[in-house]
Amino acid sequence: MIISEEFVKAALMPVDENANKYTRGSVMIIAGSYGMAGAAVLSAKAAMRSGAGIVRLVVPDSIYPVCASSLPEAVYTPIKSSGAQLDVSAYESAEPYFSKVGAVAFGPGVGTGEEVSDLLISLVRNVNVPLIIDADGINVLSGHIDILKEKSSDILLTPHEGEMARLIGKDIGFVRNNRLECAVDFAAKWGVNLLLKGKNTIIASPDSRVLVNPTGTPALATAGSGDVLTGIISATASSGTKLFDAACAGAYIHGLSGELAAEDFGVRSVIASDIIEYLKDAFKALDYKEC
Repeated sequence: MIISEEFVKAALMPVDENANKYTRGSVMIIAGSYGMAGAAVLSAKAAMRSGAGIVRLVVPDSIYPVCASSLPEAVYTPIKSSGAQLDVSAYESAEPYFSKVGAVAFGPGVGTGEEVSDLLISLVRNVNVPLIIDADGINVLSGHIDILKEKSSDILLTPHEGEMARLIGKDIGFVRNNRLECAVDFAAKWGVNLLLKGKNTIIASPDSRVLVNPTGTPALATAGSGDVLTGIISATASSGTKLFDAACAGAYIHGLSGELAAEDFGVRSVIASDIIEYLKDAFKALDYKEC
């Protein structure tokens, strides 16, 4: 089944006329490492452009100045760390806010060290709101896949074909030739939602629902594009939309925004921040009831 415009409109929660920043949806994004501040900023900015009232960005203190100067609208929890990457101390600092957010995203630019693994394991076991795991988070998870049996909330993984191959212990050629089977089987086996990126992105649910995204362009094949997608999905899920529906809507909007950016810049020249800037046009093109 193909994701329709009507499906996406229905998945987007209207903004109440009496809304405040807390009721609009709050997102926590745990992201970034030294040298990868951009991943954190892109995901957080995309979440804000997608409707989140508050985005709390949990980052290593080494990149906090860069992030804060790039996105002053976010709320920050800088984590002191002896290395370039976040460690389990980030969980201790973030835990008090879990009950105050509607979704948590983990992974953009966090790196793949053992300390990151410990942080991910704590999140999977204890976060009780929708949890989106992306990028380096998926690569870390591939070495600790059994932790999914201990999950405390609805989870979405957003791998590209290479990350999917690492998750299932196959080569990328196998994934490329069996995209639908890989997505559906993994989601059912581990009880998670799975979004397999690529042309005609596939979204599968734990109960074997599956939808295919019709929007997109090769212009989206650029560094940081996946971080933007994570931000869009996180914002949508934080407003109360079920995680599977948020993933489908996010993929559609991300693809549409990329198409609109490519119309102006050309396929070769689109960069991830352009996708964010065209989100406003993508939402307008949907012509849905915002309030």
